[in-house]
Amino acid sequence: MSGPERNTVTLPHRSALHGEGLGFAVTALPAAPYQVSYMPAHHVIGFTFERQQGVDAFGGARRRPFDAEPWRLAFTPAGCDVFSASDRGGEYLVLSVAPATFTRLAPGIATSQLQQFTNVADPLFTPLASGLRRAMALGAAAPSLAIETLVAAAVERVSVLLDAGRQSAQPERRMTSRRLKRILDHFEARLAEDIGLADLARDCGLSACYLARSFRAATGTTLHAALVERRIARARSLMEAASRRGVSVSLAEVAAATGFSSHAHMTTAFRRVLGITPSEWTRMVVSPPPFGPTDRRTAS
Repeated sequence: MSGPERNTVTLPHRSALHGEGLGFAVTALPAAPYQVSYMPAHHVIGFTFERQQGVDAFGGARRRPFDAEPWRLAFTPAGCDVFSASDRGGEYLVLSVAPATFTRLAPGIATSQLQQFTNVADPLFTPLASGLRRAMALGAAAPSLAIETLVAAAVERVSVLLDAGRQSAQPERRMTSRRLKRILDHFEARLAEDIGLADLARDCGLSACYLARSFRAATGTTLHAALVERRIARARSLMEAASRRGVSVSLAEVAAATGFSSHAHMTTAFRRVLGITPSEWTRMVVSPPPFGPTDRRTAS
């Protein structure tokens, strides 16, 4: 790396899954309180898996409250001063890309177009972020070609948004922030229950078909996949809390508490979303796995 750089890759000071490739680095950050101040030498792409609230500032501007919804995209160009703090944080993906690599992957973007943005909805980015998180969980088992393809696609999506002034990235209007929050609150309050589409639609004041269609258009994921994500997040939180206390935990009890029909059902969901089992996740929290060949570095 060249030039001054402060804390540019592993941004918040919290336990993370991290991996590096030629000209990029990927970090999957768990939900945890944080406070950071840094100036990245790389362009930084961020994606929220969970709602996050706190205070931030970019480019020397005054600090202001932020409220970032889940499935939202952010971009910070290299050299932009950043401050961000949250009492709770939220699961977050960070893709740090060297300027030369970004230019190679998005040759049509001029330096003047590299403008900072946050909390932008782009449904096409959701599967890319999920794929990169899965790769971080797999560690050295993740194929390099698959990861590099995801990184290239992520840079391309951000370049499209920058080029279009982000106008094409807005969700369907009727899936408002208020309705999205209502859906997620419904999930959180009933994770251990069997949640039906009809009940959810009634709670939101929409028809079932319209709710399912507009949610996917706004977030890039389905209602069922979003519910499974929340169940997995709660299960991980329970397992990680037990691990920190040094006590054993019954995975069958965790499954029951988070709405999975059985330990096997929970294991299947973990494998599908993260590529690993609940037990492997717990071990990884204690000792994160390496990523790819040990001689790979992030180039500038």
